[in-house]
Amino acid sequence: MYGLTEADLLDYTQFLQSVSHVVILDPQYRAPLRDPNDLIVLQTAERGEPDILCTQDGDFYDQTILSYCTARSIEVCDELTLLMRLAQDSSTE
Repeated sequence: MYGLTEADLLDYTQFLQSVSHVVILDPQYRAPLRDPNDLIVLQTAERGEPDILCTQDGDFYDQTILSYCTARSIEVCDELTLLMRLAQDSSTE
């Protein structure tokens, strides 16, 4: 798959397992999102406690959701903004 050996895939999945944080989702979770399909994304972010939620989904840029995320210390940004921040962070190290 994608030119990776079985050993490469095993190494990668083991790496992902070592850095992952499994969250248990609550089927009763509610948030002020327009699209109910986005609830799982927001709940995963909220429970996983990330610094940033990177998405192009316009619903996450609604002021209500931005405020909701900010109150939970989650910054919402698109991939270009994230890449620029990562580049800045790496240049200051």
